[in-house]
Amino acid sequence: MARQLFGQFLDQEIDRDTLIGRLQEMELQLQADADDEMEDESEEALESTRSLRIRIFGGDTQGMSIREIEQDLQDPSHPNAQILMRGIAFGLAEDELKVHYE
Repeated sequence: MARQLFGQFLDQEIDRDTLIGRLQEMELQLQADADDEMEDESEEALESTRSLRIRIFGGDTQGMSIREIEQDLQDPSHPNAQILMRGIAFGLAEDELKVHYE
């Protein structure tokens, strides 16, 4: 789903706010699923400190949080936004864009 969202963003089918909102929805769903699994495994459910990390391309070892993506895309004329947009396009073209929940 993240690949589709980023593709729609690059094609200007959705704006930055829609992209961020849908990524946040995805993160909330993953958190809920993880919490359900934790409750199944243990009676004491610990508060989840996991978050969605998006690896834009293969050389990106840490990935980016939704907040980092939102900040970088705030001003489309800023070099960080331009670099991120190129990275997203490369990651999609090379099938390297991956989502991790850790």
